[in-house]
Amino acid sequence: MRIAVMIDKRHILVVEDDPLVSEVIAAALDDDYHAIVVGSATEALAHLRDGGIRLMLLDCTLPGGLDDNLIPEADRVGASVILMSGDRSRIDKLVDRPRPFVVKPFTLISLLTTVEQVLSQDISSRSARS
Repeated sequence: MRIAVMIDKRHILVVEDDPLVSEVIAAALDDDYHAIVVGSATEALAHLRDGGIRLMLLDCTLPGGLDDNLIPEADRVGASVILMSGDRSRIDKLVDRPRPFVVKPFTLISLLTTVEQVLSQDISSRSARS
């Protein structure tokens, strides 16, 4: 008798308008995570509201800008946020509290390390609240 084991991959929402960058990020995450790629704040809000997102990788320079509700919605649904930008000052102006970030251009190793750190902190804080 074979027992099927289902691996629950954590869902990461990649909000990036550059198709090449988003494809590379999704491919790098694929072994350990389920990446959902969108190119706009509107699409990102819809996925956050659908639930199940553990982490959002957010490009800070989307065409059409960032919806003012995007980061608060991620906080509301319990999704961690990692900001991505080529301009560190843009990140500082965008948020009201410190958030993890990666500065473009970044290496995949630094991105994956940041993702792992944020998700492990998320697990630790959830355990502490239980």
